[in-house]
Amino acid sequence: MRPSTRSWMVVIAIIAVLGALAAAWKWTDLAEWAHPDFVAGHLEPLRSRWYGLPVVVVVFVLAELVLFPVLILVFVCGVVFGPWLGPVYALTGALASALPPFFLGRHLGRERVERMGGALVKRITASLERRGVIAIFMLRKVPAPFTLANLVCGASGVSLRDFVLGTLLGMGTGVLLLTVLGAQLMELVRDPRPGAIAGAVALLFAPLLVALVVQRMVNRRMTARDERSVAERGDASGSERGERPGAPGEDRPVASSDALPVASNDQGSAS
Repeated sequence: MRPSTRSWMVVIAIIAVLGALAAAWKWTDLAEWAHPDFVAGHLEPLRSRWYGLPVVVVVFVLAELVLFPVLILVFVCGVVFGPWLGPVYALTGALASALPPFFLGRHLGRERVERMGGALVKRITASLERRGVIAIFMLRKVPAPFTLANLVCGASGVSLRDFVLGTLLGMGTGVLLLTVLGAQLMELVRDPRPGAIAGAVALLFAPLLVALVVQRMVNRRMTARDERSVAERGDASGSERGERPGAPGEDRPVASSDALPVASNDQGSAS
């Protein structure tokens, strides 16, 4: 069996296993383990422990590897750790759990992932590589499988910095809504007030504005860096032409010995 065929079989097997796990959390007895009350009961002892955050991060990473619903963990963090530590724990865990699929996609490579995903994945990877932070931000607003989205991001060639920033900004609103404003949003639905509605709208659009500003700053820095590199290459090539004798476009000085025979011929003809 050729190595390429073997690698394809491994990839297909991994996808099949992940798909089976995702279905198991919803349609088998494992669904009881994904219930918020069950998860909260196991995380409750960590409320007052100094090692609560490291344990939560490990739980998020392991849950991501078996395709456990991330939103359940985010919601439970708000219930267990409160409105202040809950968002911090949830965002840290969600970001940590996004990194293994990201690096897996980087290892698989863009060409292989695009062949597996087809035209849609090709358009997504092109947009991710071109737009960076804002593309990651918008991807987090799409109800796509978390693991597959992170894998495609890694294969697209987007930088780790843009991936982290876009993920934090894109998931920030959802994490805050689930951990801090869950009860307030339910009250808002029952009794809508102009001030509360304005605050909710501001919370929804504030991360988008921050993402746009960050993306513009990144684009400006990249443009300035490209312009400096082009100018440096131009200066280097110009100096090389100046040091090389007989370079194209330069006037070669005429030696005095070349002019003597011409002068003697003129005198002979005059005589």
